[in-house]
Order: sequence, then structure tokens, then C-alpha cells
Amino acid sequence: MKIIVITKPEVIKDEALICNLLFDNGLEVLHLRKPGAEQKVYEQFIKSIVPRYRNRIVIHDHYELVSRYRLHGIHLKSGMADRYKNHSAIHHISISCHSLAEISELPFQPDYCFLSPIFDSISKENYKSPYKELPDLTTNAGFPPVIALGGIIPGKPEQCVNAGFAGVAALGYIWEKPDEAVKRYIRLKTPAVMSIAGFDPSAGAGVMADIKTFEITGAYGTGIASALTFQNEDEYTGTNWPTLEDIKRQCDLQFRKSQPMYVKIGLIESFEILYDLLRYLHAEIPGVKIIWDPILKASAGFVFHTNINKLHSILNLIYLITPNSNELRQLFGENINISELQQICLCHQLNVLWKGGHNEETLAIDRLVTPQGIQSFSLQRGRYGKHGTGCVLSSAITSYLAQNLSLQEACRKAQLYVSKFIDSNESNLGYHFIKQTEFPVLPSPSELKLQYITDFKDGMTVCEQIEAVCQGGIRWVQLRMKKATHEALLEEGKLARQICHRYNTLFIINDNVDIALQLDADGIHLGKEDMDPVEARKILGPGKIIGATCNSFEDVLLRNQQQIDYIGLGPYAFTTTKEKLSPVIGTVGYSTIIKKMQEHEIRIPVFAIGGIKTNDITPLMQTGIQGIALSGLLKNSENITAKTKEIIEIINLSK
Repeated sequence: MKIIVITKPEVIKDEALICNLLFDNGLEVLHLRKPGAEQKVYEQFIKSIVPRYRNRIVIHDHYELVSRYRLHGIHLKSGMADRYKNHSAIHHISISCHSLAEISELPFQPDYCFLSPIFDSISKENYKSPYKELPDLTTNAGFPPVIALGGIIPGKPEQCVNAGFAGVAALGYIWEKPDEAVKRYIRLKTPAVMSIAGFDPSAGAGVMADIKTFEITGAYGTGIASALTFQNEDEYTGTNWPTLEDIKRQCDLQFRKSQPMYVKIGLIESFEILYDLLRYLHAEIPGVKIIWDPILKASAGFVFHTNINKLHSILNLIYLITPNSNELRQLFGENINISELQQICLCHQLNVLWKGGHNEETLAIDRLVTPQGIQSFSLQRGRYGKHGTGCVLSSAITSYLAQNLSLQEACRKAQLYVSKFIDSNESNLGYHFIKQTEFPVLPSPSELKLQYITDFKDGMTVCEQIEAVCQGGIRWVQLRMKKATHEALLEEGKLARQICHRYNTLFIINDNVDIALQLDADGIHLGKEDMDPVEARKILGPGKIIGATCNSFEDVLLRNQQQIDYIGLGPYAFTTTKEKLSPVIGTVGYSTIIKKMQEHEIRIPVFAIGGIKTNDITPLMQTGIQGIALSGLLKNSENITAKTKEIIEIINLSK
């Protein structure tokens, strides 16, 4: 669910400061709206926003500022659509509408449109909603994404999503108490989810583990006890079962305050009770999506279910089931294969995440089987065993789905979360969050002039290189290990990230978005033949740095549309560290491209790369580039630390 914040029409005290804090807390889109304000008022606000956050701003007037400050895009007033039928050059365009008819008559497909007022406005006293019931957008397949505006307070976002809205835009609720703006935004964006599961006194599994997971991963969870277990993390001696009526009675009170669209179900006494519970949930919350973790056997060996009657009817009411291999065979037969499993998904319009923790493969591979296809997610196996990993995985997926991630993204992120949970300590109980050493806020590419790109060197590991350049003053490292295996890259990357952050140094990954995600790197650099930066942004999130390679001004134009954070422009000269070399650019080429960027008001930081020698640095810096990226010049020196210091001094004297 998209949560958008709109600025107050008038300038208020500390407004930009508050907006920076909103961005710090995950705000993806801010609409800058100051009706009638002069351009200098808009510019003063934009200049007060941290540069890395400016590409999250959509502007309502003075559209020329979009390219000048690399903003996200423009928003049109109601009735302005005809002027912007041909808007292909604009990265983002949205529009305000006041009726479904107006949306249906738009002459083009905007990125989204505001529909208002959905509820009685908070900021406009007499601006009343015309809707006695929310308009149902679930059947308007031809509409662009619709954002609900007007009277958005806690509880309303869930109602809007249930009605088919893509998100909400908040103004009055956020700004009526500016000193509470950040807390109110967090409350709005935090979705409600529910766990119906057993109460495990060790808190390693069941409803308590689910609640911990919900909160750490960004959702607010309520918990319904479907069983009282007698156990610790190693032993299981028995269970007391609440009746179905007791379970429903717990739910009834929660539903009076909130109706979560995603519910995770764990341990249930019988399949008959599970079936009746599912029917109850669908009746109480139309459209609810249920994630079922089919606990058929406790990790301590206790078997819960042998009778799987009503399975066919149960599967018709489930959105996602998360069995391990043993559970999968118990439910669907000893010889079940992936093709047969997909046929089951097609039959029931069901999704199955076949967990790979119990398989014998080298990597832990989870396989997501949907009616549309099959997707695999792999990572290194954890070093330790853990109690409750299935509960943690399914509840993490539930939380991520409630935050509007796709099923594929939710399963991938949940797998990573469980991996960290498993490796949190050597005991059988995992830690969800233990406060680590805090590092200072890392610099952004626009503040730096030198990047080091790792390469293999005889007699020196990649991490030893990183330590050496960081000692010399480097504050930006790109981990590039082209011929390394997935396992080797992960192993080296974990240590490399720790070294970089100890020196307050940016740590980014070359090419591999999956590795960047697993290592929680600060960003990624993408070559011309790699993933589209727009897709990488969706996977890594808005807070990560996305850089990309360019070889020409045409490449720069494309990268500008893709909203990247920096450009690696090259090669400057011939280099042996790059196997597929594009045409060399030379000093004149850099000057020409930089001049064209200035003419087109493209303000992406540019870093020269490829075959740069010490004597090239000063003339290169004088072309107008932001900085340079080096590999061989530093790696091949006898004293990497001393050479790094020398290069930094040359750069500092070049302008």
C-alpha cells in the first residue's frame, strides 16, 4: 500500500526538517504543494531537503524545477490532463480527479491519480465526502492506480485497500500537529496483521514469535491463541486446545478495531476446525488473504495431524501455504513433484512456498509455486539449527505482503530475514533484534570524489585491499569479484561490509542485486547489460544507492529517466580489468558529455572510470566530473594505502 504525504498549503516552521525525518522513516513520495507560492519558496524548500531524498518529491507547480533538482515528477490539477497527452519525457506524472467518471475519461494513463474527498476532509472544514460507502475499485480493471485523498486517519488505509485503492495520501492528519508528524506517518503506514497460532512459552515459535517478527519487519500484529503448548525449545510434552468458539471470540473483539487483510494461521487442533475457522474469517473480512503454516509435527518430534480430511476445501480458502518437504509429502503424497504441485495451485488458485531447509541441496532453496509459474530463492545454509523457523518465515511473509510487496518479493525478503534469525546466535532460540554498534550516517555519492573497485590480486585478499584503501582515506568501495562463486562472494562480502562501515565507507555491489540484498549493501552498480535500474530499485528499496554505467550521452539520457544516483562514465582509456570494453572516451569526450548534461539540466554525479593513470586525474577532474573510480591504479601499487592518500591529495588539488 502506497502512503503519500502532501505538504501543507502554507509554509510552516521546520517543515523541510520534518520532511527529511519522514524520508528517514521510509516515506517514498512527498507531494510539494504550495498554491500561489513563488518559485523561490519551492526552491528554498527543495534546497533544504537532503539531496538523496529529492528524487522522492512530486511537485505541483513550477515544473521546470524537476530537471533542475532531479525531482521525481509532476502532479496535475483536475482538468489539466489534455495539456499533457504527450508526456513521455516526464519520468512521473500524476493527476487529481474528483469522480470515477473523470478518471475513466483521462486522455492518458498517469502513474496514479488522486480521488477526493473519499472521507470528510480534515484540512478543509466544509469539504465533505460524497460517498456513503467507499467506491469499489476492484472491478475497474482499466483504471490507473487510484490514491484515496481526504480524511485519511488510522484505520482508513486498510479500508481503502480493501476497496481496491492503490494507496492513500495524507495531509490534515499529518500536519494538524507538526511535532507529531513522524509518529503519525509511522502509525498510518504500519499495517495491521494477525497471527492465529499456538502459545509457546519459550517464545521461539507460535504466536509470540509471530508478533516479534511482525513488529521487526514493519507490521503491527495481534495474536490469537489457538493452542497452549507445554514445551521449551528442545522438548514438547503436550497441548491444551481452546474451542473454535474461544478462538472466534478472541477474533471478534480485535475485528471491532481493525480488520487485517492478511492473517497467518499456525497450529490448529484439527483440519475440521481449520476449515470452519477459514470460513469464519472470509465471512468477517471479505477478501482476506490467509497464509497457512501447516504445522503437522513439532521440531521436538510431536505429531499433530494424521487425518487430512477437508484438505481440498481448505486449499480453496488459502492464499499461501508454506510447507517443508516432509509436510508437503504428507499433504500431497510421497511422490509429489513440482509439476504436479503447480497443477494443484491452478486447481485451487493457490500459492505454495516449498521450503528448502530440510532438503539435501548445498544451498537452501525455497521454491514458490503459483498458478502462473515457479520461482526459486536460494542462499547459504545457516550455521545453526533453530526452533520456530517455519513460524518466523510465514509471519515475515505475512508482514511484507501487508506492506504491499509482491508475493515473490515477500518470500525473498522473508527468507533473508529467517537467515539472519538463524545466524543470530548458536543456541536453539533465535534473536529477532539485538542492538548492534551504531555507525555514523554514511556519505552519498554526491559528497565523494573517489571510489575503489575491487579486483583479484596475488598475495592479497579482497578484504585486505579494502582495509588498505580505507586506511588511505577511501570512503566508497564497490565489491567486484567477477569470477567468484555465489558462496565466495557472500563470504567475502559479509566481512567487506563490516570493514567499510567501520570506516564510515559506502559499500556497494557490482551487478548482483541478489547479493546486494542478502548483504544489505548500501547499493549496487549496474552495467549496460545488467538489470534495469528501475527493477533494482523495486527490489532493494528507495533508500539504496543505484549507480549505472554509461558510455555516451544517449546512455546518460536513459539513465536520467531511470532515476539513478550516479553514473560510471567510461572507459577513459584501455583497461585490463574490464573484459567487454566499450569505446574509449578520453578527456575531450568527458568534456563534451558533461557540457551536454549541463545543457539538458541533468545533474547526476559522474565518475570517470577505466584505465585512469595518476597523470590523468587532474585533466579529468577539470572536465566537470564529480570524481573518479579506480581499480588497477591502486591495486597494483606496492603500498595501496600510501597510493590512496596520494590520489586523494591530487584530486583535492585539481579544482
